Amino acid sequence: MQMRYDTRSVHPLDRYDYYRAASATELAPVSIQGQAPGRLLAAMSAATIGDIELEHVTWSADSRLVTRRTERLIRAHDPECYRIVLGISGVMVGGQAGSQVTVRPGDIVLFDLSRPCSALNGTDSRVLRTVMLSVPRALVPITYTEIRPLTGTLVPRTLPGRNLLAQLLIGLVTPTAPAPDPNLADVLRESVTGLIRRRLGHASGIGPHTRRTLWMHHLHNLIRQHLGDPTFNTRQLARIANISTRFLHALCQDAGHTPVRLIKQLRLEECHRSLRNPAFATRPIKDIAATHGYTRPDQFARDFKQHFGVSATQARTLADGPGQE
Repeated sequence: MQMRYDTRSVHPLDRYDYYRAASATELAPVSIQGQAPGRLLAAMSAATIGDIELEHVTWSADSRLVTRRTERLIRAHDPECYRIVLGISGVMVGGQAGSQVTVRPGDIVLFDLSRPCSALNGTDSRVLRTVMLSVPRALVPITYTEIRPLTGTLVPRTLPGRNLLAQLLIGLVTPTAPAPDPNLADVLRESVTGLIRRRLGHASGIGPHTRRTLWMHHLHNLIRQHLGDPTFNTRQLARIANISTRFLHALCQDAGHTPVRLIKQLRLEECHRSLRNPAFATRPIKDIAATHGYTRPDQFARDFKQHFGVSATQARTLADGPGQE
């Protein structure tokens, strides 16, 4: 993802004006209203995936600010998108069509960027983090009349498929996210459309590829959370994913893996990433391997060389060479 703006890049006294100017250049420009905070953190990174826009927002301040998307701003620039907002941390209050909704961690709310909406960011000590996914209305094959009553409302947490979409979005804005699926735009469009269909009481219409992609991203996220546990195994993965081991094996088989190979692959990829990170340049390789679940340095050395074609020492050396990260 590319940084769109970050108030930490300017002097503290200039941050409020900088934030207000930057907010007017977003995909869906907004105005900022409220007293200038003494302390303000506002950062947005973004990625374009096909016709879909993914944005990650980090925000914190010591005074309340209101973000408004007005009729005037809509007339000046209307991307004609529906927007899914997922809360990761902190709390905000969103409003559209005369209703208000409190967005807490794990909540998902649907907005229509072609209609006025607002967001109130409080002074909670926790940093507010949200992921916003904007999908062109033309890509959602559901009538506006059907969707309109759903905008500005929370997506029920019990809705099938909702949590898988949430995990996918979180994974996409995580620094250790895997290389994106070349069909990711279709996966996102189909997932959002399926979520709306389910809210309307219809079948999701989600195809096998999208369903498998959602599940695999979910499994990747779960595995990464447990890489430090050398005893983490297939049975534990199935349990925390709330699926049977048979279904887990079927998912991995469709993706060309076994669960054991998948866990090993992610362990090695995280070790490789750490070896190429300048912050860990002086950290012993065996300690890096142990952090990611390898208790035997000799086994790690063999697995690493087999997977990457070079030794861990060579991988660290190459990271310092010309043209390397």
